[in-house]
Order: sequence, then C-alpha cells, then structure tokens
Amino acid sequence: MNKSEKSIETMAEEIRGGDYTDFRKLLHICAYIPKETLDEASKQGYEKEDLYQEAVIAFLRALHSFDECRGAGFYTYASSCIKNHLLSLLRSGRRQKSAAMVDYVSIEEAEMIPDRDPETDWIEKEELYDTKMRIFSVLSDFEKDVLRYYLNGFSYKEIGEKLKKSEKSVGNALSRVRKKLRSEL
Repeated sequence: MNKSEKSIETMAEEIRGGDYTDFRKLLHICAYIPKETLDEASKQGYEKEDLYQEAVIAFLRALHSFDECRGAGFYTYASSCIKNHLLSLLRSGRRQKSAAMVDYVSIEEAEMIPDRDPETDWIEKEELYDTKMRIFSVLSDFEKDVLRYYLNGFSYKEIGEKLKKSEKSVGNALSRVRKKLRSEL
C-alpha cells in the first residue's frame, strides 16, 4: 500500500462516522464470495447476484458491529461475517426454512474508480443519501424498524421479540422491504 492509500480500518472508521467517500472501494475489497460457496449455491439454485446482495447485507452488518478492540482487523472481521452469513443462508436453504433467495433484491457489483476527485466523491455521497431517503420514504415504520434491526445483526426471532411481533411478521416485512428495494433501485 502506498502512502496515499488509506488502510481498510481507516476507510471503515470513516464510513462508520458518516463519510461514505470510500464505501464502494471498501465494499469491493471486502465483499468476496468464495468459489466453494458459489459452487454450493448454484447446486441449490441460487444465483451469484443473490449471493452478492447477501454479502453486501453482511458487509453492512459488519460495518455496524465492528469493534477494533477485539483484535481482528476489519477485513478479517468483514470476511468472516460474510462467509458465516452465506453459509448460514445455504444451510437454511437446504432446510427450506427461509424464503427463496430469488425474491431478494439484486445489487450491482460496485467497481473501484481509481483517480477520483472531491466533486465526484461529494456527488456520490449525495446520491447515496438520496437513495437512502428514497428507500426509507417508501417503507412503513414497522419495515424501517425491522430493516434497522436486521442490518444490525439481529435474527428474525430477536427482532420479533423487540418489536413484539411474530417471526413470520418479521420475515414478511423483510420480504416487502426487498420488493420495495427492487422497485426503488
């Protein structure tokens, strides 16, 4: 890494602090799906785009829950979170206790843009903010609460307990969120 490049930990900390300048770059670095996972997923009928979307969700959870005091670097932590999340999805898919991943919203892979100027960074930050506002404007209060808890790593059961709703209600709310995201993105 040359002196002008930021460390992964620095980028993660800045994003957690609200500066999304390096979000796409960090996502591109961390949202890696192992070949074995892709192979297993294709056997179960899942597509790469579905897995990438789930990797992005796990990446966002990792950003929210990362604690540098625990000894692991952000890359190691995020990679572990993504791998565990995807393996959990594949296991639950085999048990057929979760919704089919074909209902999930596809997220296009982010590409790194090498030489960026501050204006481009500012525009992208504004676009991200506008996208977040547009998404949240179409969600009900319950769907917003469910999405926030889900992105913070809570299970359906835990979310249901916190919001005094059933796991089924939580799952249905996340399904509606995915459909709304698909139409908004």
